[in-house]
Amino acid sequence: MIDIHSIEFYVLALFVAFALVGLIFGRSDRSAARSHLAAFDVSADVAERDDNDHWVRLSGRPDGTVLIERQGLMLRPGETVNLVATLIDDKATLVEKPGVASSSGNAEPAVARVVVDWMPAQRMHIRYESELTGEWGLLTFTNRETAVRQCQLRH
Repeated sequence: MIDIHSIEFYVLALFVAFALVGLIFGRSDRSAARSHLAAFDVSADVAERDDNDHWVRLSGRPDGTVLIERQGLMLRPGETVNLVATLIDDKATLVEKPGVASSSGNAEPAVARVVVDWMPAQRMHIRYESELTGEWGLLTFTNRETAVRQCQLRH
């Protein structure tokens, strides 16, 4: 039996209280996760840039789609990059994953672009991650025709 004046009793009581508050005020209206896959269109980056100029840019388009541009990749000729997106309510995680690998040639600066039609017309909190470079970034974006958001990626 636990003594009502002991520390263990108060720790247990506090734990039960937090569990009850979590049950009462916890979110139960979360929607199911939606996943999407898109292949980036990769091209050589011919512009002279700083080696630390690694970013992702989202641009709203008139037809409701979103252009996602990624700068700062080093790819060998023939290599591809994919984008895996997971959306839950107003949060999105965009993960850049390697596609077709190539063992020939030297890695060169590349720019990757993709147009997606699954971004809702609401304010989204986005985490962008790159499995290729280990970089990541956070941004908010509202899908509107004139919206442009750019995020510097960091290690």
